[in-house]
Amino acid sequence: MQLDQTHVVIRLRTMSEIGDLALVMIRRYPAALLIGFAAGAVPWAVANLLLLGWIPIAESGYGLDDEEAMTEIARYMTWMAILVVAQAPAAGIMTTVYLGQAVFEQRPTWASVFQETKRLFTRWFWALAVVRLTVPMMMVLAVRWGQPVSAFWDVIAPVVFLLCASLVRAGRPFLPEILMLEQCPLRSQNENVITAKRRSKSLHSPVASDLTGRFVAAAFVLTAVFLSVLYTLMWARGITIGQWAFLDLTVLLVMYPLALWIVAGISVLVRLLNYLDTRIRLEGWEVELAVRAEAIRQFGDSVDAPIEPVTTTCDDVQMAEVVS
Repeated sequence: MQLDQTHVVIRLRTMSEIGDLALVMIRRYPAALLIGFAAGAVPWAVANLLLLGWIPIAESGYGLDDEEAMTEIARYMTWMAILVVAQAPAAGIMTTVYLGQAVFEQRPTWASVFQETKRLFTRWFWALAVVRLTVPMMMVLAVRWGQPVSAFWDVIAPVVFLLCASLVRAGRPFLPEILMLEQCPLRSQNENVITAKRRSKSLHSPVASDLTGRFVAAAFVLTAVFLSVLYTLMWARGITIGQWAFLDLTVLLVMYPLALWIVAGISVLVRLLNYLDTRIRLEGWEVELAVRAEAIRQFGDSVDAPIEPVTTTCDDVQMAEVVS
């Protein structure tokens, strides 16, 4: 392994360059989305269908073009979008691990990715699915299954959930990378161990305003990408079978969630690249990799451990093993 011979050039990038690089990585590592993200997203997508799919199915029996049906469809689409946004970091765990390894290796093995994801399941599921309100939202929808639309539960509650989830994620946008690549524990009795909370504070606080701006900009761009993907799917169906209707079960149950998940997969790549860029800005990560690579070439692998790390990760040597 050559730490300075990475498959993604470690250097500072603007937000537009990060977006371009995300598209390049999709082309170079399609398995990251087709296998990794799909495997992580399918369980969540099936759960969403079970929780919300009854709404358009029930309304289709009476027609989807009256005012009452439109209210229920708006309820369905709103909750589906919020769920996918909340579930995206957890669904992208395997993609994060795969691409973290792909920075240094041409083709990581999926066996090692699955094993690593399984080994740290409790840690990332609690932090990304429970604390970030994904599971509580799904529990609310499970209790509300089969109930008519409610102003509180279907207007106020989703807005509150979305705002809370957005604030938590904006405060710790790189938590998946901290948990899976740096492998910081959620808590520790040892004061010398850098926990995920301490690492997140050291990584996010110095550039909080910049990360917030990038978060908002990415949200607007990804919304436009979602509309483009949804229109493309509908256009493809219209061209092939001549069906252009927007309000039908195929669009609501298949195309709409599929477009959301495609954009969610792209968001995982953008977040990972922003994580690399933030580490470069704060910690000079590209300099550290070059120094450590040269030391290994000169003195062998045995000198890797004594080198004083430039970064403040919870365990730099451990991270090198994970992403190499």
